[in-house]
Amino acid sequence: MSRIGILTFHSANNFGALLQAVSLQKTIIEHGGMECELINYEPEFIYKDYSISPFKSKHPKAIVKNILRIPDKIKRNSKFQSFREENTICSGQCQSEDSFEKTCNSFEKIIVGSDQVWNYNLTEHDMHYFLPGIDDSVEKIAYAASTGGADFSTDESTEMIQCLQRFKDISVRESASKEALNQRLKEKEIEIVLDPVFLTTKSNWLRLAAKPVKKDYILFFKMGYSKTAEPALEFAKKLSEETGYELLMLWDQETWFKYREVKHIGAVGPAEFLQWIAGAKCVVTNSFHATAFSIILNTPFYVETEIERKDRVLNILDIFKLKKCGLVEGKSENGTIIPEIEWIAVNSLLDNERKKSLDFIERVLK
Repeated sequence: MSRIGILTFHSANNFGALLQAVSLQKTIIEHGGMECELINYEPEFIYKDYSISPFKSKHPKAIVKNILRIPDKIKRNSKFQSFREENTICSGQCQSEDSFEKTCNSFEKIIVGSDQVWNYNLTEHDMHYFLPGIDDSVEKIAYAASTGGADFSTDESTEMIQCLQRFKDISVRESASKEALNQRLKEKEIEIVLDPVFLTTKSNWLRLAAKPVKKDYILFFKMGYSKTAEPALEFAKKLSEETGYELLMLWDQETWFKYREVKHIGAVGPAEFLQWIAGAKCVVTNSFHATAFSIILNTPFYVETEIERKDRVLNILDIFKLKKCGLVEGKSENGTIIPEIEWIAVNSLLDNERKKSLDFIERVLK
């Protein structure tokens, strides 16, 4: 039986990163009938980002904040690790360059992606995601990889492009990534596919979700610390007032003091993340993956589109004919009402798009 390795950001305690890895691995096992492992490589930039150390910053105020957040981080990290252990199959830990190459060379095929694995600004130019030292006998494939806006026309990207020329098949998540790579990989046919979370059906995601919450609420979920989400939060507050549904915030606990007038859910793991989205009367967010799961789970939503790297959000709103669910600086064309969505039509579009992406996976696994 063929063995497949997946190289992605599975170790990040980030809802989208872990859930896309879970979905891609389960899809390959189910549709390819093959053994599949997540290559257990944890880059330094991920380790530092999710470390509980309070000394990541030298600024005294930041250190104090980080110290206060330690109990919350421990709880959250524990939930992520439990979910990871229950729902993924990983290789041995790649703690050195030799162990990484030995692990990679043990597979017949390696799939790199999804997530921003080729955004060298994010990965701090980590070359592992381009598989430079891996034998040519190992088939190299990219599924829904993202460049995250990195510029591949520059001299600094030349080594990366040379590595990508050795990939047998390349698919990306956004048209912007295809355009960026096509400048230097003219001989390659680069396809656009869905983010892996869309490969798993609603019923299968609900099997992984925590038990439903029995109350009516509007869920506000913010990714990162961008000020562009402030208008979206104000919109969520107005929507809560108009509908009478309680507003709940799922966000980093560091922001609790600043937004203490809104009820915070607290530290949650991926299973609870799925549960809170599935049970909401409406989700308001600036997150791509919160938008994706709202679509998959058929939960009405609004997403702020005036954000950094907005292409991927605009792209899925376009694919699923849901532009009315976009916010522009906290304003909606619908006003402050829960959007009425024809889920039968959306689910039909999703089935069609999912089939195209599954066709790519089944073709490259042959």
